[in-house]
Amino acid sequence: MNFMQLRERQPKFPVTVKTGEGVVELIWNKIEYADGYRVFASPVGKNHFVGVINVKGTTAVMKKRANGVPMQYKVKAFRIADGPDNFFGESEIVIACPLETPRRLTAIVGSDGICTLSWRYNSQCDGFKIYADSNESGKYSFVCYSGKNSCRLDSFTKSGKVSFVVRSFIMTGHMEKLGVSSAPAEAVLPKSKGAKAVQFDHSMIRKTAGDYEERRFAGKDGRLCNDHHKCTVMIGGDITVSAEMQKNAAKGMPVFDEAFSSLGGIFGSFDFSVAMLDTDINDKKAYTFEDSRVINCPSTIADAVCKSGIDALAVNAGLLQRAPQSLEKYPLTVITENDCTQGGEKFSIVNINNINVGFIAATVNKDISQYVSQLRKAGAEYIFFFCSWNERHTPAVKPKWRNQAVKAAESGADIIIGNGLNAIAEYDVIECADGRRVPVAYSLGSLIPADPATRFEKIGALLCVRLKRDTATGKVNTDLCGYIPYAFKDYGTEHRAVLLSDDNARYFGLSVYDTLKKQVATALGDKIELARYAEKPEQQSFALLGSALISELFKDDNDIETDRSHLFISQLTMNGTHCDVDEKYFRDGVVPLYYNLSKGYDEYLAENKADALITDLYYAVSTPVYRLGDSLYSGGKAFIQSRFYEENKSRLKRLDIKDEAVWKPLLDKFIDSVTAVYDREKIILVRITDPKLYYVNGRYVRSTDRSCNFKLLLDMENYFIRRVSPKVIDISRFYPGVINKRGRSYAVCRDEHFRNNISLIAKSICSGKKANYVNSLAYDPEIWLTEVAENFDIIKAGKAESFFFGTNNAVDYFISRLSRDFICAEFKDILRLKTSELVTFNEIRACYDFGRNAVLKRVYNGICAIRKGNIANADIDEIIRLVLYAQSDLAKTLESFYNKNGIIRNCVLSTKDLSFYLKCARLWMAGTDKDAVAQLTRRYYEKHRPVILDVFGRADGGDIPELADGAVKGSVISGYSALTVCSEKPADIDLSYIDDKSAVFTELTRSYFANTHGDWLLVDFSDIVKPIYRHRSAYVASIDELCCSMAYRAFMTDDEVFEPFKENADSKFIEKAISDFAKTVKAKYGKNIILRKTYLPLNRLDITGRIRPFDDTEFISEKENLISRAEGIFVKCTDCYTVDYESRYLPVCADKNADISERMLESDFYKEAAGAVDRIISGTSKKTVNNVDIVGYLERCERIRKDNPDMSAELSREIFGGAAEIFMTE
Repeated sequence: MNFMQLRERQPKFPVTVKTGEGVVELIWNKIEYADGYRVFASPVGKNHFVGVINVKGTTAVMKKRANGVPMQYKVKAFRIADGPDNFFGESEIVIACPLETPRRLTAIVGSDGICTLSWRYNSQCDGFKIYADSNESGKYSFVCYSGKNSCRLDSFTKSGKVSFVVRSFIMTGHMEKLGVSSAPAEAVLPKSKGAKAVQFDHSMIRKTAGDYEERRFAGKDGRLCNDHHKCTVMIGGDITVSAEMQKNAAKGMPVFDEAFSSLGGIFGSFDFSVAMLDTDINDKKAYTFEDSRVINCPSTIADAVCKSGIDALAVNAGLLQRAPQSLEKYPLTVITENDCTQGGEKFSIVNINNINVGFIAATVNKDISQYVSQLRKAGAEYIFFFCSWNERHTPAVKPKWRNQAVKAAESGADIIIGNGLNAIAEYDVIECADGRRVPVAYSLGSLIPADPATRFEKIGALLCVRLKRDTATGKVNTDLCGYIPYAFKDYGTEHRAVLLSDDNARYFGLSVYDTLKKQVATALGDKIELARYAEKPEQQSFALLGSALISELFKDDNDIETDRSHLFISQLTMNGTHCDVDEKYFRDGVVPLYYNLSKGYDEYLAENKADALITDLYYAVSTPVYRLGDSLYSGGKAFIQSRFYEENKSRLKRLDIKDEAVWKPLLDKFIDSVTAVYDREKIILVRITDPKLYYVNGRYVRSTDRSCNFKLLLDMENYFIRRVSPKVIDISRFYPGVINKRGRSYAVCRDEHFRNNISLIAKSICSGKKANYVNSLAYDPEIWLTEVAENFDIIKAGKAESFFFGTNNAVDYFISRLSRDFICAEFKDILRLKTSELVTFNEIRACYDFGRNAVLKRVYNGICAIRKGNIANADIDEIIRLVLYAQSDLAKTLESFYNKNGIIRNCVLSTKDLSFYLKCARLWMAGTDKDAVAQLTRRYYEKHRPVILDVFGRADGGDIPELADGAVKGSVISGYSALTVCSEKPADIDLSYIDDKSAVFTELTRSYFANTHGDWLLVDFSDIVKPIYRHRSAYVASIDELCCSMAYRAFMTDDEVFEPFKENADSKFIEKAISDFAKTVKAKYGKNIILRKTYLPLNRLDITGRIRPFDDTEFISEKENLISRAEGIFVKCTDCYTVDYESRYLPVCADKNADISERMLESDFYKEAAGAVDRIISGTSKKTVNNVDIVGYLERCERIRKDNPDMSAELSREIFGGAAEIFMTE
């Protein structure tokens, strides 16, 4: 017989599977004409079969197979004469999974008489099954499941000598594959002493039902009628409740509300929602945590069920034969064997969108045909059957369950949902004799679980069933069945279901999220698909009170209604008797002014209550309060400009609201008014702090809000919180301010990110949902990261990292080392890391999974390696390739390496040639001819070495080397006076009072310059105007921290002080001090010294570009003379280079009293100065550099002229100098 004839006549043959630990054995019958057989294997679910072994006989034994990993196998027969790879017979595909045998099983009986088993197991499995032999017969019966390597047998009631064994199992094809039994372990169990009377305290359990508005099925007929003939029904899993959660609920904690809220209010998105009650609800007997032998839960679970949007509960008929009496007070439909009840009344049918639906809840052994017949006679068009299987914890579907499901389907049930297993199990479809296709969900898992025994209890699914009437026949059919997966996330000792949606992927980690979704899909099988749903937007309303910040909330949100009538009115002035106001006193459209004048806030509240009230107290603190007779008025801009104010100005008396005796009684009146109308949970206080960092014109600047007394604001907020206990949104510190159009810095002027964050939290509080937040009152990480990504380069340029990034937070440290482009490209995964709530590097290393994002993982590993100084790590190359800010850290790490190993002394690196230096360092570490590598590196360094530029003087001088191409920033010595640097001897003061790292310690010990120094020095003399103390024979400059230090208070309060710019100053001392300073720096730097000339202008640019005068101009000419004199002496002594640009540019600062050393200049100045430094260092410059880029300077002048169109001719000459004629405005 030829090969083709053999292949055509040979059917697929069966194969028997046997497994042992690490061993798979396949057995089959002999195939005629076969000379041998080849065994093929493939991962389950894939068709990638690869040859494993060739055998001549009908048995194949494969050893060293991975335990706990199921594989598909098939066998093919061949004849040698037909040649290789020509097979004429093929077996059926079988699944085999070798399992490890549990070892060292021990059984220990505790003092309470309960036995605890433990064993060793080192490979994969889905769980364990415990068996016991209590009569020494050698026959073991199943006891329970366990998901870990130990099990406490609380419910085991046998006594005497008992033998236990353990078997591991894995689920394949919806069936349990069991491993070999462990060696038995014996224990002697004491006899049960009988149940003691349980003493329990249920006083914290609320005995009355809540107020559930807009319940959709509140009558006994359960009717929700409209013109539709289609409805969607959601079925949730078992509500079982762990002992720990019950214990917390019994203490009055809202754990049940939180358990449902983590599902995001999904039940309310469907026409009708049912969950399965797998526990008794009886507050008159012990709960499960009080007596492990009972299954009973506090009745407050029903309150949480109502709030979640669930309409009905189907009882576990194997546990309860009737509806718990405690549910009668709740507007819930309770489904039992042959009827539904609500409020004690019974009914049969629930009408959902004109479809009559019947429900049955029974056990697996019950014949439901009579119940189906009764429901059909009552008019049921579609019947749900909730079936209790009388078992727990198993994900495997028993054959008898399948048989019973077929009987129920043939009896007339339209859909079958199993309950009581607590584990997710298979979904199937039964083909009935009459042509109907009946879906069967054997178990959906738990909604609120008990303690999980296997991994199948840590996942679950919501079943979405869409019913539709056939317009031709009038019959109601199953139009669609889909599922929504979820998994449990641990919150302390509690387990909460979280939907496995893309929005929630960050809570699990990407790879864990994908694995969980696959586990749910595998457990249900391939006969059901994912359901798609959209949560209905919730209409909410807010009353807004307070400042400009509150006024900007919800402006573009169409789903939110807002009452803005009482904005910009101080809470201290709202209350009072309503009075009619003449229309002449307020302009059309200025509604707050009307209510400011007319009062009557109590009456307004009674008629205009919103869902929630949002307020801040900033306006109450920063706005004057005026009294006229018995009435109080808020003195805001609209009020001051009103006709009422003009007519009554002389009679209005301004109150001192700083006085606690004044503001407290007024705030009490406001508090009494709002708490009489609003529940405290619906009153939201937004706390305000001064960020001291503000955004303007593409950069961040340091500024302060001087219009508000923040100590008073804090006192008012704390008092309000103590009196009201409101919801508090305190995220102000996470977002910078925004300078307004007038150049003012107000703490309530913030960007849209801050306002959006407040809006999100407020809506979450109003709806009672916290699903989208780990902590609903925390700042939103996505909004925060969006702001960081948009402004990353500005944050770096403005040195604002300390504001945005936590100092002790590993995730913030990591993000701060990236780049704008990289954050934008990897936004979702970086956000997932940010929301992981991991704080330390060790936590991230141990707990975080980067999933498939190999680039992000390498970048993280590279940054960690740089941080530890591990330059051998190959992931550092990714930092260089992507040009991340972490290159600066790498440069410092390499500097330390070369200095430490003596390869390059005083090594300073820029970020330009890091790849070369990193490669050389790795070669040296690998021991590859160290001397040759060191010599090569030194030669390259000498040729390409960056120039190190130290700075003495103003702190902003450090920006110049950062912008220079030919220099890198070295030491920055700022805040010290050159007059005391070279004082003959240090101050004679006990230094034990002083931190040795403080500026005061440096000043007193004269330790300004480090032992090693840069190549060049940039000097300015701005700080020599500081007062000088004469302490005995030593001089000490009044640096910023001196007067607050213990050294000053203990030793210097009686010392003589003089100001060196005044006429009575010792000119000889000044001349000698500058000369000594010049000699000192010349000895260190030689001719490599650059003087930055300093000027003190009368005017400044505010943040918006407007020209403003400085207030503190006293002694300005004397100070300029002193600085100029010092500069002359210094140039004469050092023959240094001079950069003279400052006279052409103005300081930019919001503070009209800013100290000289605090002032920043226009950004063009630093660019010009950096270019001058480059030319000086390269040797292509003359001694004095003062020629600016004329095109850039003219553009700068034009910009100032546009921002100041009303500039006088005199001011133009002062600001523009020689270019004034071009820009003259008059």
